[in-house]
Amino acid sequence: MKFVAEFAASLCTALFAGASLYINLVEHPARTECGTALAATEFAPSYRRATVMQVSLAVIGLVAAMWAWWLHAGFEWLVGGILLGAVVPFTLVFIFPTNNRILDPSLDRNSEVARTLLKRWGRLHAVRTTLSLAALLILLAAMAAAAVKQDDLRAKEAELRRDLFTLRDLISQDTLNMQKAPQSLDDLKTAGYLHDIPEDPFTGEANWEPHQEDSLMAVDQQEPGIDDVHSASHRIASDGSAYSSW
Repeated sequence: MKFVAEFAASLCTALFAGASLYINLVEHPARTECGTALAATEFAPSYRRATVMQVSLAVIGLVAAMWAWWLHAGFEWLVGGILLGAVVPFTLVFIFPTNNRILDPSLDRNSEVARTLLKRWGRLHAVRTTLSLAALLILLAAMAAAAVKQDDLRAKEAELRRDLFTLRDLISQDTLNMQKAPQSLDDLKTAGYLHDIPEDPFTGEANWEPHQEDSLMAVDQQEPGIDDVHSASHRIASDGSAYSSW
């Protein structure tokens, strides 16, 4: 579910930021270049269509980002969602008055007042563009950080698997050679199998949990030793299992 929330938030933010940037860099400058009267006339249908899309994207993006944060995606998702959602109150408080004046039927669409209002609207809309781009950058940074963290986790898990395989293989070798199981991992070091006991990548210490063999099944029933080893970490792996069960 967290992936769905992150995807929805990222998609809505990217679409909003892209559309908003297009309006500021392309559409609004292009219509004003066509003359004040034509720009003011074209503003009404453009505004009507854009409002539905942008409000929907902002609200859905905000909800999805907050949902992702609730699912422990990271505080950055909450910040990004709030920045995207902030365009709605900003529009209501600061842009609507200008919108209403441009859409007023009594406005002379070829007047200096109309030209000034269109320029003001462009500057105000640039704030929405800035907010949405900032939100997008934060979400992209959060996704990049999560990817790096996931790669690091996978590398540690691979290292843990290698260490467990090595230790178990050496326990078996020592048991076969000595005709009895080692009493501890230190015996492997003493016997020359290891220069140093590796550190558990998830605890940062060589504090492995050895498993004592069943005395009735032991190679040397008079002096049973260890026949397996596990991680001492209490953390949960990426596959949902406990590292201590590996």
